[in-house]
Amino acid sequence: MALYKSRLLWKINTIFVTITLLAALIVSAFSAYLIKRSTLSEVEENLGERCAMLGELALPLLRGGEVAELQAKVLALGREIHTRLTIIAPDGTVAADSEKQPESMENHGDRPEITKAALYAQGVATRLSATLSTDMMYLARAIRHQQQIIGYARTSLPLTVIDQRIKQSRKAIVLGIGVVALLTLLSGFLLARFFIQPLVTMTAMAEALAAGDLSRRLKLRRRDEIGRLARSFNQMAENSQQRIATIEFDRKKLNAILSAMTEGVIAVDHRENIIHINQAAAALLGTDTKSTMGKPIWEITRLPDLFNIISEARKSVGEVKKTMKISHGLRERIIEMHAAPLRDGQEEIVGAMVVMLDVSELRHLETVRRDFVINASHELKTPITAIRALTETMLDDFSGMDDRTKLSFLNKISNQSLRLTAIIVDLMALSRFELEDEWNHRTPVDVGRLLDDSAQSLSPAAESKNITVKICKIEKNLEIEGDENALLQAVTNLLDNAIKYTPEGGRVELRLRGDSRNAIIEVADTGIGIEPEDQERIFERFYRVDKARSRELGGTGLGLSIVRHIIKSHKGRVRVESRPGAGSTFIINLPLTTNENGDNN
Repeated sequence: MALYKSRLLWKINTIFVTITLLAALIVSAFSAYLIKRSTLSEVEENLGERCAMLGELALPLLRGGEVAELQAKVLALGREIHTRLTIIAPDGTVAADSEKQPESMENHGDRPEITKAALYAQGVATRLSATLSTDMMYLARAIRHQQQIIGYARTSLPLTVIDQRIKQSRKAIVLGIGVVALLTLLSGFLLARFFIQPLVTMTAMAEALAAGDLSRRLKLRRRDEIGRLARSFNQMAENSQQRIATIEFDRKKLNAILSAMTEGVIAVDHRENIIHINQAAAALLGTDTKSTMGKPIWEITRLPDLFNIISEARKSVGEVKKTMKISHGLRERIIEMHAAPLRDGQEEIVGAMVVMLDVSELRHLETVRRDFVINASHELKTPITAIRALTETMLDDFSGMDDRTKLSFLNKISNQSLRLTAIIVDLMALSRFELEDEWNHRTPVDVGRLLDDSAQSLSPAAESKNITVKICKIEKNLEIEGDENALLQAVTNLLDNAIKYTPEGGRVELRLRGDSRNAIIEVADTGIGIEPEDQERIFERFYRVDKARSRELGGTGLGLSIVRHIIKSHKGRVRVESRPGAGSTFIINLPLTTNENGDNN
C-alpha cells in the first residue's frame, strides 16, 4: 500500500505518459503532413494522366471546330472517370465542361493554372471552387497544334479525399496512442515498481532507524546497484546497532561507577544546566537526582563557591580546586571540589564537571589524631618528667638524703612508673580493640557471670572506700556472643570509674535486664555526676572532666574510650545518663545470641 502512495512512483509514471503523449502528438502531426503531401502528389499525378487523356480527346475536335460534339464527349468522359473536365479556348472562354454549361461559365483566362499552362505547358493550382464551394486541385495543360496553342485541357478533383485520409489516419494514430499510453503506463508502473519498491522499503527502514529501531533489516537478494545499496544499508544498521549497544553498555557502566562513587559528581552544559548528577552529589546538596536533571545549577542550590568553581572551570584549560563548607543543621561539612571543563569532539568547551569529596570525617580524624598525639605526648611526658626530676634530685643529693627521704622518692618514682605502665597498657588495648578483625574467636558469654566477676575483682577497692556494690539481675539467663575478656574489661572499667568517683559510704549498682533483642547492663553510682556539655565527649581519648582529680585517682583518660570501642566492636552501644551531684548511670546494649529457630536467647 505504501508503494501506491509513493510520490516518486507517480512522478515517474507521469513523466512516462507525458513523454509518450508528446511523442504521439509529434508522430500524429508528422504523419498527417506526410499523408497530405503524398495524397496531393497522388492526386496531381492522377490529374496529369487524365488531363493528358482529355487533351488527346479534345485535339481533333478543336481543330475541326466541333464544339457540340466536344461538349458531349467531355461530359461522358467526366462521368466515366469521376473527374471534372474542362476545355478552355485560348482566349479564356470555356468550350466544354463536365459539370456545367460552358456558356454559363465566366472567362477562365486568368485562372492560375491556365496562366501557368500558357507559360510552362502545365499548371497546377489548389483553391476553393466558387462553383462547387469546395477545395479543389486544378491541373491544366496546353493543347498545341503545330506549335500553336489551340486550347487548354483542365482536370480537377475535390481535396476531400485528403481530409478523409487524414481523419482515418488520425483515428488510427489516436487508437495507437491510447494503446501505447496504456502499455507505457503499465510498463512504467512495473519498471517504477522494480526500482521504487526497494526505495520505499529502504525509506521505511531509514525512518525506523531514525526512530531507534535498529533491528530492522532489508531482505533484498538483487545483484545490481540497488542490491549493493541494500546490503550497505544492512551493514550500516548492524554497525550502528553494535555501536549503540557499546555506547549503551559504556553509559550504564559509567552510570554504575558514578552511582557507586562516594564522591559527588555534577556535570553541567554551557548554560550551566545539569546534565548529570549522582546520588552522592544529590545527598550533599540536599536534593534528588531525578528532579534536578536539566535544571540550572542555581535553581538547585545557593552555594556561591559551587557557582564560582563551575564558572572558573568553563573558562579554564585545566583543573580548578576549591574547598567549601555546607551546613546541615548543627553539623558543618567540609567539601573539597575539583572541577574541569567538558569538551566535545572538536575540543570546544561545552560545559564543566565538578567532583565533590566530603572530607569532614577525614578532617575530624586528622583533628582527633592531632589531639591524640598531643594528649598522649602530654600524658606520657608527665610521669616521665616526674621520674626524671625525682631521679636527678636523688643523684644530686644521694649522700645527703636520709633513708626516709630516699624511700619516699623511690615510692613516688614507683607510682609514676605504674602510671606510665597503665597508660601504655591502655594505649595498646585501645589499639587492639579498634581493630574489628581482632574478634576472630567469639564464644557464648553469660552476661550475669560477667557482672559477678567484675564486682568480685573490684570488691577490695569498694571495701576500702566503704562503698556498697549491689548486683540486680532482673533476668539471669542472658547470653551474648563475643570476646569474654574484652567484655569483662569494659564492665570492669565502668565499675572502676563508678567506685573512683563515688564518695566514701556511697552506693554502686550493677543491673542486668533484657528486651526482645538486647541484653542491657547498667552501672549506676551516687557520685559527683557529669555536666551535660561533658557527657558527649567523655568517650574521647584522654578527655577528662576534672583532670587533676583524674590523675589523683590514677586515671589514664582512656578507660571510657576503650569501653566504647569494645561495645561498638560487638555491635552494641553505650551511653550515659547523669546529673551533676546526683550520680551517673552508664547503659550498655548488647545484641543477644539467637537459637536455631531464630529466636533470641
